[in-house]
Amino acid sequence: MLKTLQSLFFSDRPTRDNDGESSIDAAVAILLMEVARADFDVADDELDVIRRHLVEDFGMEAGAASDLVRHAADEVDDSTGFFPFVRVLNERLDPARKSRVIETLWRVAYADAGKHYLEESIIRQIAELMYVPHSEFIRARVRAQEAAEAR
Repeated sequence: MLKTLQSLFFSDRPTRDNDGESSIDAAVAILLMEVARADFDVADDELDVIRRHLVEDFGMEAGAASDLVRHAADEVDDSTGFFPFVRVLNERLDPARKSRVIETLWRVAYADAGKHYLEESIIRQIAELMYVPHSEFIRARVRAQEAAEAR
């Protein structure tokens, strides 16, 4: 399982079609799990948000999204930092898609009774590593907060 995820990040060959979407999916899933685990309690609501956004935002099938979430949880246990995952996103996403990833991270943070300061810290670190401007970081947070309040 770990080798499968590592092969997505460290292989020179694209993993799906010709654009490496699988490695993007995996990187996003792992970062989403990092945020969900930041407060030391992964709520079912957070997992639901992760799965839903993998399906809606990244076009995954529901079963594949569930499998990826399980694999991402294992990878987060063994992970030593964000950089390998952020690197994949920096290489393959345009600024608009990077902002969408940051908004999705915020949606995970707001999924369970509001954001925790550790979740915010991780999202801030990821946004900085992805070169997302602070103004977009704030706009993404506001959109996610408004969506959470509307539920």
